[in-house]
Amino acid sequence: MKLTQKLRIATTAGVVMSLGLLKAVPVHAVTLNFDWTGNVGYSARGSFSYDETQGYTTIDSSKLQSIAVSFFDPSKKLLNSFAPVINGSIVYDFLGFNYDTATKSLFGYFDVGQDNAQGTDYYLFGIVGLNLSLRNPTEGTIDQNNRLINVTPMTPVPEPLTTGSIVLTGGIAWLVKRRQVAAQKAKA
Repeated sequence: MKLTQKLRIATTAGVVMSLGLLKAVPVHAVTLNFDWTGNVGYSARGSFSYDETQGYTTIDSSKLQSIAVSFFDPSKKLLNSFAPVINGSIVYDFLGFNYDTATKSLFGYFDVGQDNAQGTDYYLFGIVGLNLSLRNPTEGTIDQNNRLINVTPMTPVPEPLTTGSIVLTGGIAWLVKRRQVAAQKAKA
C-alpha cells in the first residue's frame, strides 16, 4: 500500500475518532457575564451558563449549568468568590436567579453569593431594577443601587477537542503534502 493511501486512511480514522469524541461530550451551553456596581463603588462580577438547545424563555436556578460570582470593594480588591451551581448541580440552597432569554436580561428576585454567617461571606440580594444590595452577615448592607445588572456575552473559547482536531488534521495534511513533494522530487 502506498504511503499516500496509508496517510489518507490515518487522516480519515483521526477525523472519525475526533467526531466520535465530540459527540460523546455534547456542549450546548451558552455562557454570559454579569456585573453590578453599587452607589458606593462595591461591585459584583460573575458568569452563568445554561443549555441553549432547550429553547427556554426564562432561566431560573434549576436550569443553570453553572454560576459563579466575585465581590470587590471600591478599590477593586477581591473580597470573595463563590460558585453556587457547578456542572448543573446546585451546591448552595439560597439562590435566587431569573434570566429572560428574549430580552437578554436578569429580572425579579436575585440572591447570589454566600451567607454561612462568616465575616468573609458576601451576597447580592433584592429585586433587579428595584433595589439590589450587597450584604455581609457581619456588616449587613454594605452597598446598594436601583439599577439593572448588566449582562454581556462571554467571548467564546474553542473546545479543546475541536482545537486538537484542527491541529491534528492540519499536521496530517502538511505531512501528506510534504511526502508528495518529496516523491515528485525523487521522480525528477
